[in-house]
Amino acid sequence: MARPRFRAFLLTMLALDVVALVVVPLVIPPDPTARMMVFAAVLLTIPALSFWLAYRGGWERLGVWSPESESESEG
Repeated sequence: MARPRFRAFLLTMLALDVVALVVVPLVIPPDPTARMMVFAAVLLTIPALSFWLAYRGGWERLGVWSPESESESEG
């Protein structure tokens, strides 16, 4: 049961990291200090958000994914 959630946690973290690396330079002015501070803040919040989505039922509440549906499709 924990394995599908851990996989969802890792994939969520990876996807959010990619989104952050693409979006932050487009939104933040080209000041290196500002970018560094925003990247640090975003990259520190991504694990917490990924944990909430994968382990605390965030994906189920959004209606996107459920570990029970994945275990049914595998068996």
